[in-house]
Amino acid sequence: MTCPGFEQLVDYLDGRLEQEAFESVAGHLEHGCRRCDEYRVWYQQVKLIGCGDDSIEPPPWVLKRALRLFNVPKAKRSIGPQLVEVVASLVFDSLRRPAVAGVRSGGLEGRQLLYRAADYSIDVQVAGSDQMRADLTGQILREGELMFESVSALQLELMRDGGTIRSTVTNDRGEFTMPSIEFGAYDLRVDVSETSITIVGLPVVD
Repeated sequence: MTCPGFEQLVDYLDGRLEQEAFESVAGHLEHGCRRCDEYRVWYQQVKLIGCGDDSIEPPPWVLKRALRLFNVPKAKRSIGPQLVEVVASLVFDSLRRPAVAGVRSGGLEGRQLLYRAADYSIDVQVAGSDQMRADLTGQILREGELMFESVSALQLELMRDGGTIRSTVTNDRGEFTMPSIEFGAYDLRVDVSETSITIVGLPVVD
């Protein structure tokens, strides 16, 4: 069979398909479709981490829309003999994608943005702290990694006009916080292994 749609694949993984459709998707995965299997592994990892972290509770429609935009282009350029810079791609913005009627928000406040680069996901939440500033919180996850060994103790730099405005380090779960950031557009850079990931034009406004 041809590859199932994103919605159908997620419904299969969540056990919401009728028996005939369930068996059809299961047979497709058993035949070794690499593309669908990558989506399956990524979605199950996001669900597993989300269930273990009650500070971020994305509703199902958020996961589906992030999955729909999973295969995004990546721009790379060498900046040294070993270090490669990757520009992250935006795959979800809560202000641009209205919630589905009847689905609760999951308790999220402010603005949520999800970026992908290489095999990393960067979830950023922006919540206003006063009329001119906002708090940034977020988490970095690596695809295919059940624990957090490669996303802990990572250095992050928030930059504007070529200068570093704020820096911090992720905790042992890949989480980070930058409080009281003045509204504006920034570049957020994080060094992971031999790669430097940059979010260009991160909107700090809730």
